Amino acid sequence: MSTLSQDQWLALSPLLDEALGMSEAECAAWLASLRLDNPGLAEQLETLLRNHRALSGEGFLESGSVELPPKRGLAGQSLGVYTLISQMGQGGMGSVWLASRNDGRFERQVAVKFLNIALMGQGGEERFKREGNILARLAHPHIADLIDAGVTQAGQPYLILEHIEGDHIDQYCDRGRLGIEARIRLFLDVLGAVAHAHANLIVHRDLKPSNILVRNDGQVKLLDFGIAKLLEVEGQTAAQLTVDGVRAMTPECAAPEQLRGGPITTATDVFALGVLLYVLLTGHHPAGQGPHTAADLVKAIVDTDPVRPSEVVTYHAGSAQIPVQNAARRRTTPHKLNRLLRGDLDTIIAKAIKKEPAERYSTVIAMADDLRRYLGNEPISARPDSIAYRVRKFTHRRRGAVALATLAFVATAGGVAGTVMQARKAREQRDFALRQLSRAQSTIEFNEFLLSDAAPSGKPFTVNELLGRAENTLARQRAGDPTSRVELMVVIGDQYSTQDEPGKARGILEEAHRLSRTLQDTSTRAEASCALAGALARDGDLARAEALIQEGLLELPAASQYDSDRIFCLRRGSEVAQERGDAQQGIARMQTTWDLLKQSPFNSDTLELQPLTELAEAYRVAGQNQLADSTFRRASALMSTLGRDDTQSAVVLFNDWALALDRLGRPMEAENLYRRAIDISRVGPSEEAVSAMLLKNYASTLRQLNRLDEAADYAERSYTKAVRTDDQTVIYNALYVRALIYIDQHDLKRAAAMVAELEPRMVKTFPPGHFWLGAMASAQALLASAKGDSPSALTLADRAVAIVEAASKDGRAGGDFLPVALMRRSTVELAAGRPVQSALDAQRAVTLLQAAGPPGALSSNVGRAYLNLGFALQSEGKSTEAHDAFQLAIENLQNTAGPDNPDTQTARQLAGQ
Repeated sequence: MSTLSQDQWLALSPLLDEALGMSEAECAAWLASLRLDNPGLAEQLETLLRNHRALSGEGFLESGSVELPPKRGLAGQSLGVYTLISQMGQGGMGSVWLASRNDGRFERQVAVKFLNIALMGQGGEERFKREGNILARLAHPHIADLIDAGVTQAGQPYLILEHIEGDHIDQYCDRGRLGIEARIRLFLDVLGAVAHAHANLIVHRDLKPSNILVRNDGQVKLLDFGIAKLLEVEGQTAAQLTVDGVRAMTPECAAPEQLRGGPITTATDVFALGVLLYVLLTGHHPAGQGPHTAADLVKAIVDTDPVRPSEVVTYHAGSAQIPVQNAARRRTTPHKLNRLLRGDLDTIIAKAIKKEPAERYSTVIAMADDLRRYLGNEPISARPDSIAYRVRKFTHRRRGAVALATLAFVATAGGVAGTVMQARKAREQRDFALRQLSRAQSTIEFNEFLLSDAAPSGKPFTVNELLGRAENTLARQRAGDPTSRVELMVVIGDQYSTQDEPGKARGILEEAHRLSRTLQDTSTRAEASCALAGALARDGDLARAEALIQEGLLELPAASQYDSDRIFCLRRGSEVAQERGDAQQGIARMQTTWDLLKQSPFNSDTLELQPLTELAEAYRVAGQNQLADSTFRRASALMSTLGRDDTQSAVVLFNDWALALDRLGRPMEAENLYRRAIDISRVGPSEEAVSAMLLKNYASTLRQLNRLDEAADYAERSYTKAVRTDDQTVIYNALYVRALIYIDQHDLKRAAAMVAELEPRMVKTFPPGHFWLGAMASAQALLASAKGDSPSALTLADRAVAIVEAASKDGRAGGDFLPVALMRRSTVELAAGRPVQSALDAQRAVTLLQAAGPPGALSSNVGRAYLNLGFALQSEGKSTEAHDAFQLAIENLQNTAGPDNPDTQTARQLAGQ
């Protein structure tokens, strides 16, 4: 094969990288396809691959002085105080491994990066050492930390980096359905990190979504400075560094100068950031709708001007649904997304991805400033290359002559246009105000009916009976305004949901939704969709519920007068997301609700109470129980100020707050809140009016306090009531709690019956990987262990931990259940004669629980984990360590579960007190 020119190599290089990552069969099929489009390029590539295979057979690449150990052989090896666990990825600079600390001082997982053997020669090892120096100079909250660096005994250099658990930034935004403004604010954190690197004379050169992670708590982390270029390196020129690193890039995110082999500067990173912003805001790559061959991709980046972001979101050649889906992931429609991107955002992105570096933003800070001006509705510094722009430049140069000629025209035309626009806006606002007034009047009349006409003087009625009368009356009134009719049906359906009558709620809300499809009023259509979604989520129909939330949100125009309807849909959408296990989306929807409420001119303490309670609940479902506790506390104080301590709102607040306290290991406080909620709910001495879910939750806390007979009674009553009202959510919750109570009571036959009924419900309701399936597996493990079936118990306990760990890493609901799953596996392992593994799980549970709460906080959960740890250490013959664990168990248990709790007494006895 003859020597390749630079242009030929630029075309072939990315193709060769792609081919080397394929199996032989995949590569052959891929080459055949390429040969149809470009036979010459395919032939050259095939020759290169043949040469590569021949050299690989001779061991050419392995002839260097240092050899990277085989992938499978690295697992279990130690690097100082860290042990390698598994490979996480392979990149241009080397492989990345997950490792954990092994000295017992504390638990921590890290990422270990090894140098790729292909870069060992010709300065590769020096570049790798430079990466350590670069990272050591970068101390920034949005840049992954360098923890340590070293060289293995075999001479293999490595870096130990902060391990980030999270999603690629584009996946995080899409999964959370972040709007345009939220995506820009997240992107500004990326710009801050890159600006910090540039201030230290460092260019990243490989900025792409997979190198920018967003942690589960929403924190951005910039990764992989392995190909970063020092602009100022002692003893080596920038040109030399550029040649060394010319191949270390990702073609999809590379700047034209990288593909041409030109000089690399901070403008190179600006281009990559522009590409990233284009992808985040549109869901497309600037190179156009793919797929692309590598050669086409290079040509598009180097020569072809991209389609404006505002235009690319409205059409897709492959499917008309793709623009709709892309826009929905950004909480809007294609038409609205086009309007959002048109203008300033088009201009900002276009300037960032100019082909010539000198035409881009001069600094990352300048780009960030323009984005902040956009968010603040201020003029941006960048200007589009348009006729209007040239006209403005012309008039600026000849201001005096142009001003006199245009003054009269502008005054007249402006006055006419302004009058027309103001009249149109006034009509729209008048019509909207009349519709709102009509809705308010209908609601007032409905409430008057409930409080007077439906219940004749002196005749007592329950709330549900009043709702039933209202429903029957409405059903007979076929005449009248259909919009008001739908709105009243939504009110009645929502009230049924509040009163734990999901079957009745679902029926009337289905009818309201059906009727709303015949109406033109967008507010009513959206409200009917979102109200039905909330009812369906409680019934386990999660896919349809989410689709209805999307339908409702897309109905609403962007104008601020629709914010109250948007708030209603977001609140219901948060409930749906929580039921689906998408905890982060649940929080995001409630935070957006809170922001809209704070901006509303009609905001008040009364309107804030329920959203604040629901925001706290979203935090709780996400496992952020400490934050949930403080937010519930704020909501409780607000509720007292409003004089609503004895209302249904108080019942909801106390119930949800108690759930958070229970998970924080404070069951005595939780029990007090449950009692307050029950006392408010009941009618006289009877607890018949208490909701099934509240009864179930109270049973769960009574179990934590070891009041098992009471717990069983409340759980059984909860289940009976849920079956009567067809409340599927409470049914599976009650079955689960009853199974655990019966295991504690050693009533294994009844426990097995509960599990047998629970499993098919769980599998039907939840998708694979949902944390509830892990919770069920952990209960099954305890049952198998109690029956003496240790092999099955261990398998089930492992499955439970694996499911919950995966959900936690993905940011889904159930992360706070992981310590529970670990403690249950610890119990199973100890019963199976595996004290070492039992101690490890108990210690890990302690670590997770302590990290989730404030320093020094006492927790019954921590106390029980220490109790498990003490049992395991005692079985290992480590009496001193076991005694210390029992002491810590006492310290945590006596103030949270009570001094008379059996666990507290057991710990005292074993500690010799």
